[in-house]
Order: sequence, then structure tokens, then C-alpha cells
Amino acid sequence: MELNDQHRSILKNKGLLGFLAMYSLFFLVGAVLLIILKHGDVVLWLNRYSKEELDGFVNILTDLGLGSFIVVVMVLLSFIRVRYALMGLVNLAFVGIFTNLFKKVLFPDRIRPLNYFLYDDFHRFLYQAELNYHSSFPSGHTMTIFAAMSLIAYFVGNRIVGGLMFFVALVIGFTRIYLLQHFFLDVFVGSVLGIISTLLVIWIADCKLDLHQNQIFQKPIFQISFKKNK
Repeated sequence: MELNDQHRSILKNKGLLGFLAMYSLFFLVGAVLLIILKHGDVVLWLNRYSKEELDGFVNILTDLGLGSFIVVVMVLLSFIRVRYALMGLVNLAFVGIFTNLFKKVLFPDRIRPLNYFLYDDFHRFLYQAELNYHSSFPSGHTMTIFAAMSLIAYFVGNRIVGGLMFFVALVIGFTRIYLLQHFFLDVFVGSVLGIISTLLVIWIADCKLDLHQNQIFQKPIFQISFKKNK
């Protein structure tokens, strides 16, 4: 497929490139960790540094990866540009498809840390954590937050913001391990799928449909008139 200059400028978006530059480092380090460590090592290592006074705050942070919260964020973006909200909601739809495909069809029997370890394996048990035992792979929260933050980085188009969005996504992804909900592999693959979802949305919306050139979709929702001219 031949790309025109506008399509190339999309692929050179500084915000997305800033996000992906930081992510590439995480991907390389993460791949090495998956090779050299045992399946649950990261869970037990992070659990060793968990503290009761942090549990409540981490529970609040992890909820930022809920699809329901991100839906609200994307709807609010319609007050900036309708295109932002539309792409964000389609992005979440892709995440939902990936989540159901992996958790319910491909890997329905993958157990979570609470079903993998014995109680005495933990340095400290988190009594505030949800008691989930199955459907571990991949992490839906991680998939959702990486999809959302990488797309917002693309919208802003600033390299520093892109790096910041990556940091937010990474922290929320690791809250899933801290709270004994997922293994590092779940978070790692969830991040990959989240970014793939964003890239698919950008390709469809801006490269194929050219929504970034359509003036209607570039307006805030309150500036769009649905009245027909007589």
C-alpha cells in the first residue's frame, strides 16, 4: 500500500512515537525477564515490597484501567473533537474483542496467582484484593489502559506527553501484579494487545477513512449541527 504525505505524517506522530520509544525499552526488558524468570517470580518479588498503607491507593489506581472509566474519558473527549471520542470508543471495542477472544475462547483455564500459589508463598497476603482465580491471561485492565494512553498520546502529538502516558499505563499495569490479580506475562501480553488495538484504530480511522481531514469530526460535539438546510 502506497502512503501519501499525510499518511506518513500520521506515522511520524511525535506523541505516539514517544510512547512507543519508551514502550520498546519495556518490551525488551520484559521479554528478557520472561525468558530468565519463573512464571510467578515477579508476583512474589513485588509482593515482598507491598505495604498495607499502599493497598488502598493501589486499589484506586487499578480502577483507572476499568473499561467503564475509560468509556467516560473517551466520551468527554467528544467535547474537544468528535473524532477523539469515536476513535477511543472503537479502540475499546477492539479491546473487548481481544479480551473475550483470549480469556473465554483461547485461554479460559489460565489460573490467577491466588490459584497458583499457596497462602504461605506470599510474603504478605492482600486482604483488600479481589478474590479472582481464573481467566488470568491476558490482563484486561492492562490492555485497556495501554490502548487508551497510547491513543491519547497520539491525539496530543507531544513526545513528552507520550512518555508520560506510557508511564501511567505501566504503573496501572503493575498494580494488577501488586494486587495478586495477574502474572507479569498477563500484563506484558495485555500491553502488546492494547497497542495493537490503538494501531488498528489509527490505521482504520485516519489512514483509511481520513477522519483527521473531515471537518465535522474535528469539531467538538456541541458545535455540530444536525439540522438540514432548507
